[in-house]
Amino acid sequence: MKMKRLGTLPDCSDVLEVMIANGSGMTASIMTYGAVIKNLYVPGENGKADDVVLGQDTLEEYRRNPSCSAAVIGRVANRIRGGEFHVNGRGYWLERNDRGNCLHSGSAGYATKNFHIAAGGDDWVTLYWKDSAAEGFPGSVSLEVTYRVTEDDALDIRYRLVPEEDTPVNLTNHAYFNLSGGRDADVLNHELRLMADFYTPAAPDMIPTGEIRKVEGTSLDFTGRRKLSEVLSETFGLDHNYVLRGSGYRKAAELRHVESGRRMEVYTDQPGIQIYTGNHFDGSLACKGGVHYQRYAGICFETQGFPDAVNRSHFPGCIVRKNTVFTSRTTYRFHMEPQLVAGK
Repeated sequence: MKMKRLGTLPDCSDVLEVMIANGSGMTASIMTYGAVIKNLYVPGENGKADDVVLGQDTLEEYRRNPSCSAAVIGRVANRIRGGEFHVNGRGYWLERNDRGNCLHSGSAGYATKNFHIAAGGDDWVTLYWKDSAAEGFPGSVSLEVTYRVTEDDALDIRYRLVPEEDTPVNLTNHAYFNLSGGRDADVLNHELRLMADFYTPAAPDMIPTGEIRKVEGTSLDFTGRRKLSEVLSETFGLDHNYVLRGSGYRKAAELRHVESGRRMEVYTDQPGIQIYTGNHFDGSLACKGGVHYQRYAGICFETQGFPDAVNRSHFPGCIVRKNTVFTSRTTYRFHMEPQLVAGK
């Protein structure tokens, strides 16, 4: 594990970058700020490793423009209707930062917190955060996030959280992937497959209606591999929670980019996955390498509990009881398929 200092925050705490790697050329750079995946270099055609995660070049840019950071999101990722929920008969009110609702826990969210390095090695690092006064949430929680680059070219993420009071919990990572490694300005030439036969429709403010609807016969059906350009021309972007098949740790999604020969598989133990195609990017901000990200520059695989689950009794439960241990795992596994490049 190698470290370097990126800068200092207004509270005088140092932000560090940790570099971890396997023995076959895959490397990840993780910032303590937001536990952000700053870079993820994955081997591709002719053995060349490319960065497949969108982001910024400097700490200052991450602070100014967090929307395209690959940060850890919590205590509750996604949306809570009206920023309001009840636990044990008591009401809680959160910041309303998205169309009258609370998105990604607002300013109390982990994306702007400076984690501490708890432990690490050549191919792994564990970051720690305790939110002793999270705005609006019950009690405090202790959170550990462990990133590991495995020998089979995967980035494995494991969460461990212990609350001091009963509280809703929904943790994810908000990485935007583009497997072309900078070759393509968007993900329109990527092919997507999801292990999901249902999704949760949402109202215009992106709060689920409560219905669980089949994808069959709709433009949201990715049960077979589909090119994103074909779908996005119909939907004008994806920002949908899919209901994953099965339970436990299993395969949830697959993304493929023929031109580079890269394929990414997503594994998780969560019930849902939010697919988001960077619909808000408009080219107004210079990001990594001075590139101005346009619409559909990347795609997110936010493994998660369902949005607004704290207010929907028929959705998978999200309450973690006090002093119990919550764990979760998500893995992004990469493959190189030379036959894709040869046959392009």
